[in-house]
Amino acid sequence: MSTKEVTAIVLRLFSIWLLVQVILNISSVALLLTNIGQYQGEVIPDYVYFMLIGSFIAIGLLAAYFIWASAKSALERCPSVESQSLDLDGQRFLLQFGGAYFIITSLAYLPRSLGFLAHSLEFSYTNFLWPLGLVFQLCIGLALLVRASHWAVLFAKLRGRQ
Repeated sequence: MSTKEVTAIVLRLFSIWLLVQVILNISSVALLLTNIGQYQGEVIPDYVYFMLIGSFIAIGLLAAYFIWASAKSALERCPSVESQSLDLDGQRFLLQFGGAYFIITSLAYLPRSLGFLAHSLEFSYTNFLWPLGLVFQLCIGLALLVRASHWAVLFAKLRGRQ
């Protein structure tokens, strides 16, 4: 697989991920508007909901489309050299990039996932499942970041290339 194909795949996956995030966060925007209305003590008109949620969806769809189109552009405009394949350094970079993503997202959500400790008098094991999942994600991210060359060699063996 050449580097331009890997780039196109990554851009398209990022585009799909962005589209999923836009769809998942529509309810968060609606709840944010409701909380702002309750904080001000006034009712927010319905057209404001539709305008803000519509613009949120439009901007998200437009960004996802542009990223998808840039993947197509990368496939068309990059030179087609079949002998140039993704070497060990490129694989290590991609694995380290994925590890950094896992670390950042787990650290971003970990304090929020422990918020139940301040507000709840009772604890059950189900309250700890989300933080445990984030700690697991953090460990995977650290393993990918620190030992990327080990994982690249392991994945090459699993693909039968070594």
